[in-house]
Amino acid sequence: MSYRARGVRWSPRQHQAFTWPAILVGVILVLVGLAIILFWADFISSGGLGQGLATVENNVFIVPHIAAELLTALLAIVGGFGLFIGRGWGMATALVALGGLLYTTVNSLSHSLRNAPELTPVFLGVLAATLLSFIALHYSRSR
Repeated sequence: MSYRARGVRWSPRQHQAFTWPAILVGVILVLVGLAIILFWADFISSGGLGQGLATVENNVFIVPHIAAELLTALLAIVGGFGLFIGRGWGMATALVALGGLLYTTVNSLSHSLRNAPELTPVFLGVLAATLLSFIALHYSRSR
């Protein structure tokens, strides 16, 4: 038995009736994505990659971490924009972005606990906002 109506085709351009929590999550994702990009742009422009791609920090190459965070930022901006304008692909992209944001936030939180304790409240706030965003998106789906 199929749940799909016969003769009806789904389009990625199809609009969804999202509620205000989805729009709020979309705005938050765009802001967090821009903040991540600005942080790493400042880090790189201030000479943070002294040895280029071979830069090591805490016995680990930092470039893959930066790439993962920049990919998360790009997905957050695209997913947030998709939620904000009510596109069908916005929800899926936002959920993938929130998963990446959850990983990078936990990673950054562990780094801040050891090296920059003054940033710990910021990362705890982002972690809480990420978890609440998953819940908000669950309840914002059209019923």
